[in-house]
Amino acid sequence: MEKLAQKRVAQSIFPAPLDGETVEIDPPSLQWVGEPDVKKYRIVLRTAGGKILVNHETSKNYLWLHKPLGPGEFVWNVFANDKERGEWRFTVPENARPFIVPTARELLNALPAEHPRHYLRQGDQEELRQRYANKIEILKRNIAMALEQGFMPYPNYYRPDGWVDGRRVLDVEREYLDRNLVACALGYFLLGDKAAGAYAKEAVLRVCEWNPAGPMSVNGEYGDEAALSVCRSLPFSVDLTWDLYDERERDWIQDTLLGHGRQIMARAIRHNFHCKPGQSHIGRMPGYLGEIAIVLAKEAPAEAERFLDFALEIYATLFPHYGCKDGGWAEGPFYASTYTKWYLPFFLAVERATGFTFLTKPFYRRVSQFFMHFCQPGQEVHAFCDGHWDTHLEWPGFQAQDPFALYAERFGPQLARDFARQSLQNIDYFRLHLLDQFLPPMPHQDDGAAGPAENFHVFPDTGFVSMHTDLAHPSRDIAVFARCSKWGSASHQHADQGNFAILIGGRGFIHPTGSFGYRYGEPHHREWTQQTIAQNCFLIDGVGQQNFSADAFGRLLSYGSEGNRSQVVMDLSPAYPALTRAERTLVFTTCSEDTAILELRDIIEAEHPVALDWRLHSYTAKPEQDGEFLLLKRETGTVRFQIHETPESYWMNDRYQFPLDGPDLSPSVQRELPTQYHLNWHFAPATRHIITATFLIHLS
Repeated sequence: MEKLAQKRVAQSIFPAPLDGETVEIDPPSLQWVGEPDVKKYRIVLRTAGGKILVNHETSKNYLWLHKPLGPGEFVWNVFANDKERGEWRFTVPENARPFIVPTARELLNALPAEHPRHYLRQGDQEELRQRYANKIEILKRNIAMALEQGFMPYPNYYRPDGWVDGRRVLDVEREYLDRNLVACALGYFLLGDKAAGAYAKEAVLRVCEWNPAGPMSVNGEYGDEAALSVCRSLPFSVDLTWDLYDERERDWIQDTLLGHGRQIMARAIRHNFHCKPGQSHIGRMPGYLGEIAIVLAKEAPAEAERFLDFALEIYATLFPHYGCKDGGWAEGPFYASTYTKWYLPFFLAVERATGFTFLTKPFYRRVSQFFMHFCQPGQEVHAFCDGHWDTHLEWPGFQAQDPFALYAERFGPQLARDFARQSLQNIDYFRLHLLDQFLPPMPHQDDGAAGPAENFHVFPDTGFVSMHTDLAHPSRDIAVFARCSKWGSASHQHADQGNFAILIGGRGFIHPTGSFGYRYGEPHHREWTQQTIAQNCFLIDGVGQQNFSADAFGRLLSYGSEGNRSQVVMDLSPAYPALTRAERTLVFTTCSEDTAILELRDIIEAEHPVALDWRLHSYTAKPEQDGEFLLLKRETGTVRFQIHETPESYWMNDRYQFPLDGPDLSPSVQRELPTQYHLNWHFAPATRHIITATFLIHLS
């Protein structure tokens, strides 16, 4: 029988369980790459002994199993159009965690008739006030800020020059809705603050004036971010303030929420989200859809059940697309800090009602390890993928002020919980993420899945490497990060396999460059930030890796740590089709508590001679000549580095240009971002290049 192609494209689903995999939950979902010409698949699942457990037809590219399989070895295959994927085997171990997701009907039946029915309920107030006394003081500052600021004006997308400016509306809206509205709704519920309640009521009714078919459409011509803020903040806020509205106002609110819910479902179906769950914005929406359903469970039960059927199935099967069982987030630490929060209110509401938690999946139990390595408190920049720059200057509030909280408290090692407390101490007011700040009690449930807090950690599924001298003390830490990922360069990822960064005391030295500019997709972002020229990588004949591609991936060949020495070897050749070999080795050695050495070796081979541009970028520190070395110096330390091979030419500048006389790709609206320097060593064509470099790193 012919084979199904199973060819991934950008944003495609990854097949799972992989052949030979030992799963951690029972039952796992079965998922495969959707074929463009297939209308029906037949899935056969059997025991290793041959007993058929499932012989099922579906139009979807995944199968949601509703009953546990029990421990054992299983074999599954996918058939379509007289072709087959081929048999794969997986094992369910004795210690696999039960993962029986409740049905929509079961969830609806478990919800109370009265409001609030979200994850906060009447009677919680006193316990929450005591439990979060420090956060209550922050919340009061938020409320005072909201009352002083007043209500949000009608969203005006049009500028005098004729530009439809969705970014300007979003900047304003996140202050008024994600911050002010949610804070005042919480203030009314937790503190009985009548002024806060009046603000929340007025804000909710104003939002309802901006109907889902108009400027707040999830599918609107102005972009979807403004509508997503409404979908995110409105259900929770309405639930906490339900008693403030009369019957007519409640009908209006219900119509608004249901309108958004219908749009979310239609968009996910239209864009084939089940086949391509790498669509980041749609990936936020199932949680919002589930919250709408829970808040309107008794008022609109038929649509609530339809919405919940959709949301529960997404989270039971293919979600999270960018979060792997290693705990890493493929879109990098900036997007991880926020995208791991959007769905939490829905998860917590399901857990409060039924006792079941989606957080049983391995990703959620391990993600605190990822934050511990890549989002330490006080860190200036967060290497790799969109948002790696100093984001508070450009997108205030989007970088989560405390990405650890729930994950650290429930599953993380002690250091993750310590980092969560440190993050909270640095918060003057909540900027964006208030929906998961006041949680019911949760026991520390660390089962060891996240692993211990150690200086060296690799996230093999998402392809991130982290090497530190003192992980537990960020201000005294030297860190080297690297990325080499099977995820390629789609969505908010960059064309940067083999990229690396050096931070000292949380400050960037060797680091990727560029930013969004004013908004995603501007020429600077598209032609610089996301491209190989902006990374600590190399170009072949002036060409970098392909952007927005599933094929431009890398492989971690080996990695390990022993004593004071860590090493990783990366195969970058899939991202460089002109090469027969592209191998980068990083060796990181801790010499003392304030000194470390990074040694780099690149082996680059091709069938025909190729020219090489080998690139480095520094963050704020201007490289200065220091004998045979170049020197980077900032308040936290120094990096002295040397490229040992002699190039045909070398240049450096502080403009976003390549080559030296190429077009300037500076952001069209330059924010107050630090100066960044770009270094280029050009080597004449050859069939083999070996580049070695030494970085002497010193903590001040």
